[in-house]
Amino acid sequence: MNSKWLKGIAAGLALCVSIGLTGCNSETAGSSSESVSSGGIEETVPVKVGYIFHKKADNGGFTEQMNLQRQKAARRCEVETVYIEDVSVQDFESAVKALVSAGCTEIVSCSSTFTNALSSISGRYMNVKFINYGLASIGTANVFSYTETAYQGAYAAGIAAAYNSKTQKIGLVADPELLYTYATTNAAALGVRMVFASGTLCAAGATEDAEIKQAVDKLVSEGCDVIICYTESPYSAEYCEQQGIKFIGSLDYSGRESDYKNMLMYFSAKRDSLFVSQFKQLKMDTWETNVYKGAMSNGIINVSEAQPCADKRTQDILDEIVPLLTAEKAYIFSGELKDTNGNVRYMQTDTMTEAQIYSMDWYVLGVNPVGNYRKPHESAPNSFEIKS
Repeated sequence: MNSKWLKGIAAGLALCVSIGLTGCNSETAGSSSESVSSGGIEETVPVKVGYIFHKKADNGGFTEQMNLQRQKAARRCEVETVYIEDVSVQDFESAVKALVSAGCTEIVSCSSTFTNALSSISGRYMNVKFINYGLASIGTANVFSYTETAYQGAYAAGIAAAYNSKTQKIGLVADPELLYTYATTNAAALGVRMVFASGTLCAAGATEDAEIKQAVDKLVSEGCDVIICYTESPYSAEYCEQQGIKFIGSLDYSGRESDYKNMLMYFSAKRDSLFVSQFKQLKMDTWETNVYKGAMSNGIINVSEAQPCADKRTQDILDEIVPLLTAEKAYIFSGELKDTNGNVRYMQTDTMTEAQIYSMDWYVLGVNPVGNYRKPHESAPNSFEIKS
């Protein structure tokens, strides 16, 4: 790739419309994390925070990383935190009751699958403060709504993946239980088409490990030579590594990059500053309900450097793209957008709002959905054991 091509990408991104954090206070989490000292915060009210995890806390994936972020923030702020793991949507309120009975004053709902359940029950627990990791704001006075823009990282991933592809076909395996899978898939596809005007992103849905294996195998059979992993489970990356398939991860592999010889790069979310901010406000009795977006601009969404197996010019691409995304000077969903049937969904002069992005339920032109491999499965009975 020559410098003229790179400048073309930068110019194209710079022409896109940037939007701000509509409805969000950009200082709510980010700035306060810098103001909290490594020692304790003067406590004005008793604080005990309970976390509800949808998967096992040691699953090696999304849930384990959120649990590690919980521990890190709790140590920094000297706050007692506990958790209940492997909670189904049906058991969500039972988990809330167990944590309330254990003296928790704030509860963190750690999966977007819990959003509707929390919306329906939060009003019955007005003495408890909730953080909702989910899809949208919940209109009760005791819920702090938090969301994040993984699709920004996916856009950079789509560009990097395409540049490392010989077939001009990129695969993406997405877990429908994660946030904004349509937006994340579409952003990756738009990134691919920044490199190849007629490039294809083949998309498959999967949650459990066996389903992920089927999805990856299907993507490879379609001619995909790079796979973007967007799953709760770490198995999508592990399986690609085992099979010698180039891939891009969506977990934080900091310090473990050398374990993955086929990883081109990764994007991830670091929520330490969010939890530190919440703990500080709770201890100082200044907590307020709000809507907050974790993004590249406030350091929550991160894009790694190119890894050794990537083409040597991949880092040049990232050096052009990442600063524009971080500075909110490049907006992904701006300009004419067509769906997979060629229908114009947005005109050349349009820029999608955040609400429109979050509610996407259609794929942009360039996405080829090759199947959803999720199978119905029953949740195991939960003992609601409280762990620390």
